[in-house]
Amino acid sequence: MFAEFLVLATAFEIGPFYEQRHDYAALRPFVSVDGETTDVLWPVFTFHRDWWRFCYFTHWQSYPENGYQFDILPIWWNGKEDRDSDPYWGLFPIWGNHPHALAMYDFQFCLWPVWMRYRMPRKAADGGFMTSNAVLFPFFHWRDDGSWGAWPFYGVSHNRADDHRYVLWPLLNWKDCAEDRDTSGAGSAWMLWPICGAVSRERESQWLFLPPLFSSAKTPDGWRGRFPFPLVEIERLRNRDRTSVFPFYEHIVNYSYKDRAETGRITRFGWRLVELLPDETRVFPFYVKSDDYLRVWPFWESSRAKDGITRGRILSLFPIRWVDAVDRNWAKFWTFYESESAPGCTSHSLLWGLIRWRTFDD
Repeated sequence: MFAEFLVLATAFEIGPFYEQRHDYAALRPFVSVDGETTDVLWPVFTFHRDWWRFCYFTHWQSYPENGYQFDILPIWWNGKEDRDSDPYWGLFPIWGNHPHALAMYDFQFCLWPVWMRYRMPRKAADGGFMTSNAVLFPFFHWRDDGSWGAWPFYGVSHNRADDHRYVLWPLLNWKDCAEDRDTSGAGSAWMLWPICGAVSRERESQWLFLPPLFSSAKTPDGWRGRFPFPLVEIERLRNRDRTSVFPFYEHIVNYSYKDRAETGRITRFGWRLVELLPDETRVFPFYVKSDDYLRVWPFWESSRAKDGITRGRILSLFPIRWVDAVDRNWAKFWTFYESESAPGCTSHSLLWGLIRWRTFDD
């Protein structure tokens, strides 16, 4: 009934509470309809074409071929991938299975962490999947490639290009590395934590002292060091020079990897509170300036669209740029003035359209 009324209504505004346009309608803060998205007391409930979400904890999603998933995070989920697949469900931590949980395939558990099993893709040369099992995670685990561990006493892991072992983790770790084009090549690495460590491979040499505080690493791409991490970091790489004194200062110069031509500079102060980018300046949350956007928080915000139209508004209390859900449901309550500028003319709206006027360029 409410949707039918919105469709029939003439486009207009009643203060910040009601707005009707061609593809948008809102009775704030209760409901808004923008194309295929409907918000009800956002962020309480949002409905889209093929999904809905309640309080960010309860979610339903439909998939092609009659697939779906329903979940109440983190305790319940159920669904099907398509009409021909078997259904799956889980009641955490009692029992459950899921075809794709995070990066795991065919994830199963019973009285977690008492038992769980999952699969992971093997490296491309081998194909197929590798199955991992755990009992009383993380204490006992084994894989069908021969890897196993009794944490923290001893463990061995056979990976794509190395065999990694530990004794009394994290005190003593070491690995033997095979030749692989995607890694640093054959060699070895070890660490006696928290005292020292070293890496000696075909395309990488590194020493560590009081890891991870102090380190120096050299590769074909250049050199990087930490003195100590995360306070002072220096990188002199083929595609980037970086100097960081956390949290006060960071300077980055980016280069083309092919010919090391400079492609841009970034300077930050106060751990990204102030950022000087090639095409934008940011002082969070008070000021943002680029070629097509300006924010002076909390007073003014404007942006220029691809069609050349510039839109501005006063006030702009939300400190993050153009969050659609906030604009649909809440921003009007503090937006007392709006403008829309096209070549030759600017339209103005004051107090949610109660006062409107136009100005023309000379």
